[in-house]
Amino acid sequence: MLLRLTWLLLQKDLRVAARSREVFGFMLLFALLCVVVFAFGFLREGEAAAAQVPGVLWVTLLFSGTVGLLRLFAAEEEGGTLVLAERTLAGATPLLLSKALMQLLFSGVTTLLLLPVVLVFFDASLAQPVLVLAALALGLVGQAMLGALVAALLVHVRLREVLLPLVLYPLLAPLVIAGVRITVLTQAGAPAEALEGWLALMLGFDALVLVTAPWLHARVVEL
Repeated sequence: MLLRLTWLLLQKDLRVAARSREVFGFMLLFALLCVVVFAFGFLREGEAAAAQVPGVLWVTLLFSGTVGLLRLFAAEEEGGTLVLAERTLAGATPLLLSKALMQLLFSGVTTLLLLPVVLVFFDASLAQPVLVLAALALGLVGQAMLGALVAALLVHVRLREVLLPLVLYPLLAPLVIAGVRITVLTQAGAPAEALEGWLALMLGFDALVLVTAPWLHARVVEL
């Protein structure tokens, strides 16, 4: 029941997104704009600073992901079906999971399109692409799940556009810091053993969020 309802809600969101195309378009446009601004900002004597790639990449993904989170529950809120979607036979978990998967899909596609652009603009390369992609995947999973939770908790709050990043960014700090460190260490040619602690931190963070986020969302909806 849980998986079936989650899949049905995700299908509905995908159909809505395919018709409007606004959320993904805004995310991608914002991400590209950030990369261009950072590239020219870090330009030194005609050469881009390749050492800035880790920070630029993760900060851009964090900011662009927020654009998608601000519209994550817009369809249910504007259609007046948010309460009904939260009161399914399986509880509120299917709605949260479908929104997290939707955010993860948009962020994943944005990352795949953005990463080559960042490398080209900063004239950089990935020394250990598998490890970097693994860190990006873990980062996107944590951001999608925690972001969906925060967006759901703030859906009825005034000025949520301002509050969402203020609440979300400090919570995501361990994940972003670990991702940046992994990217920096791979660029420096560090052995895989040096990355194990940071990868373990990201795995633990994601596991904690995946377990606690549905429970916390369900408890808030029941209030």
